[in-house]
Amino acid sequence: MKHKPKAHSILHYIAFLTLLLILTTGTAWCDQPPRGPLPEKQQAIIEYMTEHHNELHREVRMLANGYEGITTTQNKELATQLKEHFAYMEKRLDSGAKVRCWDPAFAELVQYYDQITTEVEYLDDGIKVTVIGNTPEAVRVAHNHARIVTGFTEKGFEAVRQKHPPVFGNEKPTPISPRNRPNKPPFRR
Repeated sequence: MKHKPKAHSILHYIAFLTLLLILTTGTAWCDQPPRGPLPEKQQAIIEYMTEHHNELHREVRMLANGYEGITTTQNKELATQLKEHFAYMEKRLDSGAKVRCWDPAFAELVQYYDQITTEVEYLDDGIKVTVIGNTPEAVRVAHNHARIVTGFTEKGFEAVRQKHPPVFGNEKPTPISPRNRPNKPPFRR
């Protein structure tokens, strides 16, 4: 005797397959996993840093394959805020989250982030960051980011409120490697 499946069994099976599809594709339906807006604490840190931008001293040395940036201040609270902000942004970018998605240059930075290696040294009065692009395109994106961050330290809110042009504009090439590739070197301290 043949067993005829009941309607509710078929519906459960379809629901199970749908759930399995959602779980196995994860974020395939969007280009990056959204992690939501910056927490209030980070927003307050950015506001504090931009209000005190004239107390920041930033030196950037462009390298053929990236840049070295040293940002310092005599203001101990500002130095603490700078270090905390950098650590948060590192964690956010490492997770694949978006940063300033309304700003084309930062959207491009997120797109190329897996092709960029960053080393940070926490100083008593700030940070020293060495950023290396692992592809020619990533080097150009890193150079652009260095100029934008320097603008933040020089102009404060005026620069933070602006949208910044990406390196590649509408002709941007497709990144060589997929996001979050397993062989991406870890962030080094």
